[in-house]
Amino acid sequence: MKLIKLIIIFVFSNIAYGQNTLPDMDKNIIINDSLIAKPNEFYIDGIKVDMEKTFIHAENIKSIRKVKGESSKIFSGAIGATLLERITEYQFVTLNKFVADIKKGNKKLQKAKIIEVVVNYVLIENMSEYQIELNPDITIRIQDYSEDGVYHGGKMNKPKPRILIETRK
Repeated sequence: MKLIKLIIIFVFSNIAYGQNTLPDMDKNIIINDSLIAKPNEFYIDGIKVDMEKTFIHAENIKSIRKVKGESSKIFSGAIGATLLERITEYQFVTLNKFVADIKKGNKKLQKAKIIEVVVNYVLIENMSEYQIELNPDITIRIQDYSEDGVYHGGKMNKPKPRILIETRK
């Protein structure tokens, strides 16, 4: 009976100790002298970005690497920062400004009150939250559509403009 109690105490003490040895996920990851990252963060050319709201041309990616901090030496499942390096460092602008510049050069878009914007097949609701790389290889198409699908003329369905942007081939 004493042996069973000792085993139980030993097992539970190791479990409790193991839970306290997990890495600190807020601990800085030192990349170099000028870049200190945090786990689960994304960096493009050394600048922190929200990758869910950033559009870059896929063929402009030179390298992607995951960098883990000191905690990875003792905890193999440590989460690292993701570093993305581009071939050419094109400027980023908000999607709002990008679309405004497209509208300036198109009379039909200038007259439209509501314009839908689709980037990489995803409808964008709030363009001011997103940023896009000013890469000349981005594909831009303007489409007239209606609630019934692509607009083919006729009086029943009124056309609405849609800007289709693709940052990949």
